[in-house]
Amino acid sequence: MVALIQTLAVAEYLSFHRAARMLSTSQSSVSQRIRALEEDLGVVLFDRNTRGVRLTEAGRHFVDQM
Repeated sequence: MVALIQTLAVAEYLSFHRAARMLSTSQSSVSQRIRALEEDLGVVLFDRNTRGVRLTEAGRHFVDQM
């Protein structure tokens, strides 16, 4: 459940840092939970790069279904 809330927050803010700050947790915790969720689902939900975060097509579909 926590991973789902964190995924929605990252999707909203398009930032692991801002999502973590809003959820009063660490960025590494958010990142680890979402990475584990992606592994469980077998899809990549976010494109991560030095400029920020973008939802993948699978990520958009996942968020839309929630």
